[in-house]
Amino acid sequence: MQMTRTTVDVDERALDAARRVLGTKGLSETVNAALRDAARRRTLKGFDVVRDVDGTPQEVAAGRERD
Repeated sequence: MQMTRTTVDVDERALDAARRVLGTKGLSETVNAALRDAARRRTLKGFDVVRDVDGTPQEVAAGRERD
C-alpha cells in the first residue's frame, strides 16, 4: 500500500466522533479508515442484493444497464 505524508487541518470533534464510530485510535488510522469507508459506501450505493446476488446473469446485466 502506498502512503502519502501530508499536512491537513482536522476538525477535532469530527475526528473524535469518527474514532468512536470506527473503533480506531490514532489520527492516521482514523482518517484512512474513514476514506476506505467512504469508498466502500459509494461502491455499495448501487448494489442491489436481489439483482446482483440472486439474479441470473441476464438479470444482472439488464439491471446494470438501467442504472
